Amino acid sequence: MDATAILAVRYRAQAPEAPKHARLRAAFMDAVRSGDIPVGTKIAGERDLSEALGVSLGTTQKALGRLVGEGFLVRRQGHGTFVGSDRKPVSGSWHYRFLDADRRSEMPVFATLLERSIVGADGPWAEALGPDPVGYVMLRRRLDIGRRFACSSQLVLPAERFGRLMRVAERRLTDVNLKALLESDYAAPTLGTSGVAHVVPIEASDARVIGVAPGTVGLRVDIVGHTFARSAITFQRMIVPPTTHGLMLNFASPGSSGNAA
Repeated sequence: MDATAILAVRYRAQAPEAPKHARLRAAFMDAVRSGDIPVGTKIAGERDLSEALGVSLGTTQKALGRLVGEGFLVRRQGHGTFVGSDRKPVSGSWHYRFLDADRRSEMPVFATLLERSIVGADGPWAEALGPDPVGYVMLRRRLDIGRRFACSSQLVLPAERFGRLMRVAERRLTDVNLKALLESDYAAPTLGTSGVAHVVPIEASDARVIGVAPGTVGLRVDIVGHTFARSAITFQRMIVPPTTHGLMLNFASPGSSGNAA
């Protein structure tokens, strides 16, 4: 059975209530994880794939675009689209530390910047970070965990101090540990974090990012990062879909033996 036929079978097996592009993306990831579509396999063109699956060209383009952005697919100019990745995982993730099937090793994390904007004080970040006359920088990212599932992240920072993040090249915000970037570029090391977790229905905006149906019950974790003198510099909201993989919740940097405040 060729790759297109395998995708067709797995696509039709997905939950029908999920968006079509999310079903196609999940079908592709399932096929790769199972080994039915090996790394290096060339994928059919978008129009041919759309016709074979009975979906619109837009649906196929959206699913494949996300897979390329996440590193599951690689486009080679003049040659086509292939299963594979040229991306490197985030080094030293603090919070997206999920355990693999052996319950010991951590799965690699890939971070994709979706959008960035200046937002006002009408959000939970205002209380955590305090007032800022300029507003707040919001970085919205998708975190791919071990090529198994995705999480959604909103990272918010005071714009008066970190406004230059709006002009940083996108490639510098891809697959990067943002805490390391804040330390190197802004002399603002994260010295501790604290967080609160809630089990909640996943809102539509986050559901689209992580490829689940809106209202799916998941985990929302709000995390505040502190620097010198316990000054709050970051507010992060992470959304985790249902998963069998354990999430480490010590809120300490990798390799640290101390507990975060």
